[in-house]
Amino acid sequence: MDPSPSIFDQQKQKPAAQTDGESDPDVWPLSGKPYFYVVLRNLHLSKTFRLTIPRHLSENLPVARIPAKIVCGGKVWDLQYLGNQGLTNCRLENQKWGEFVTDNNLKAGDACVFELTEGSSNSKRIKFRVQILRDEFPNELGDKATGSKADNPISID
Repeated sequence: MDPSPSIFDQQKQKPAAQTDGESDPDVWPLSGKPYFYVVLRNLHLSKTFRLTIPRHLSENLPVARIPAKIVCGGKVWDLQYLGNQGLTNCRLENQKWGEFVTDNNLKAGDACVFELTEGSSNSKRIKFRVQILRDEFPNELGDKATGSKADNPISID
C-alpha cells in the first residue's frame, strides 16, 4: 500500500500561501522604507509562534487589529496585525505566522528582514516584504575559517 496522499487528497489541501505572480530574488537591497529584522529563536518557531513588532516600527502603525500580508519568494501569506491594545505588544497573528515559518522551513539562527511596503498609523491594512537569510556558513569558506570568536576571528583571504 502506497502511503503517499492520493491526487484527491492533494486537491483538498489548501496551500497556506498564495502566489503573487512575481518571484523575488533571494536577497535584494532595501528600498528605504521602514524595516525591522529578527534573528529567529525558539519562541518564534515553537508551537506558540510569537513574533512581536519592534517599537520603533509599531509606533507608526495602527493600534487596531487589521489585515496584513507577508510577501516572500513570490508567495503571499494573509494574516492579522494585532496593534498595541494595552498590555500586549504589537505582533503578527500567531497561527498564520506559524504557517509562514513552516512553509519556509525556518530554523533557529535564520534571520528575517521585514520591510513595510504598505501601511501607516491610519492604515486599514499593512504589507511586509520579507527576506529570509539562512544561518548557513558557506562550505567553500569552511577550510579558510581559522576561528569563530573575537579573540580568534575567521580570516578570509
